Amino acid sequence: MAVSAVPWLEAVGLTKRYGGVVALEDASVTAHTGTVHGLVGANGAGKSTLVKCLTGIVRPTSGSVRVEGRPLQLGRPVEALRAGIASVPQELTVAPTLTVAANVMLGHEPRRRVGLIRRRELDRRASVALESVSLDVTLDTPVGQLPLIEQRIVMIARALSFNARLVIFDEPTATLSPHEAELLLETVRGLAHRGVSVLYVSHHLREIEAVCDTVTVLRDGRVIRDLERATHAALVALLAPETGPSASVDRPDRVAGDVVLELRAVTGARLQDVSLVVREGEVVGLAGLSGSGAREMLLTVCGAVPFISGSIALGGRRLRSGDTLAAVEHGIGFLPGDRSLGMFPTHTVRHNVALPSLKRYARLGFVDRRRERSAVEGLLDRVALAASPEAPVTSLSGGNQQKALVARWIGSDARLLLLDDPTAGVDVATRPEIHSQIRALTQAGVGVLLVSTDEEELAELSDRVVVFERGVVTGELTSHGLTPARVLAAMTGQPLEAKHTLEEDA
Repeated sequence: MAVSAVPWLEAVGLTKRYGGVVALEDASVTAHTGTVHGLVGANGAGKSTLVKCLTGIVRPTSGSVRVEGRPLQLGRPVEALRAGIASVPQELTVAPTLTVAANVMLGHEPRRRVGLIRRRELDRRASVALESVSLDVTLDTPVGQLPLIEQRIVMIARALSFNARLVIFDEPTATLSPHEAELLLETVRGLAHRGVSVLYVSHHLREIEAVCDTVTVLRDGRVIRDLERATHAALVALLAPETGPSASVDRPDRVAGDVVLELRAVTGARLQDVSLVVREGEVVGLAGLSGSGAREMLLTVCGAVPFISGSIALGGRRLRSGDTLAAVEHGIGFLPGDRSLGMFPTHTVRHNVALPSLKRYARLGFVDRRRERSAVEGLLDRVALAASPEAPVTSLSGGNQQKALVARWIGSDARLLLLDDPTAGVDVATRPEIHSQIRALTQAGVGVLLVSTDEEELAELSDRVVVFERGVVTGELTSHGLTPARVLAAMTGQPLEAKHTLEEDA
């Protein structure tokens, strides 16, 4: 389809500040009729803020949006919908017990004056929307009975039922199989062929290369480049350049000790036949996009998510599936990136730090508060946290709360530490302090499994990085030539014929 010289949507100079934090700065993007425009960037680059500005969820601090040359009233979702802008979120947003037709028309059902739904008109409009996405299903089927890919296409039909002229997709294939993802991409191509504009937000750079006519790259809230027909290699070079202070990482030579964790053919939630070994003093990074299985791996090892088959052993002792208490007792510590999952907000710093080690300070079933407080003070000194053990943990800043969680697992004598985005949301000064404590733990013989959405963090801390895609281990990068760019390339779709492939390029 020929591209119009005048964009259907034109956003100019969008800036959003939250107090002193700039989430988006002077960002501009255009969408032409019948084209697919990609939007890429690392977590925190400003993609979500930009999308929220376009859909009216967030009112930008400054900037403007024009639709077909007319100014759009910002900060009002109803005005964005009225103008023809609709979004398909990453989360599955269907009502499983309602029919396909009811889901397509959810939120704007045709009604009579007395409020009753006009069933015939509802079915007619739903049929038109479903036909536009080439989905042939029975209208009165409960949507929960459909395959996952068809439920997602119902969500697309719902967006089109609002007479959408621009559909925004946010990580639409995160939880889909490769075959299902290709079916969804075909649907996206079909929308563009019918004259609908598409804004496609994804970390899957192979999909961006395959389906997008143009691409906008964001970094640190700013647009750094607009590309036509961007290749995977070009996008990786922009998102994680091979030059600069983080391009290569110097690692001290470490000799890993005995096996502390061994997985054999583990299959479970988003995991398929995963085998992996972690040794004492070793940091094994787990790289993968949302839904890849990397984060599910941590949850499975700590017992938060049960596994179906295979075995997990810690120090040679097998762990029971789905038993978090046994995991902690055997010496597994878990540091979540979302601090609210690891904190007890109504308790003191002392309680939060000493929790897994209370038996050590107990006599005849009672905790010796003096011993506990003295131990906690020593742990706080180790992580450079200047806070009273009796202060409410909520009185600490986000970075200091994360330090307190690190202190908790230092004091627990954990043999294996599971780290899930350990520096998410912390300031630039706190990040190296937490990294230093992680290295100190490995020098003491602790094994570490690290999941991070920051490829620089993975490259900096890991001795090797295991790459996941849709629940399967697709490759492994070892320390030689382990750079942020190569981690990003692997986790976004560069095939690894063998686990030494990227090393040979060094």
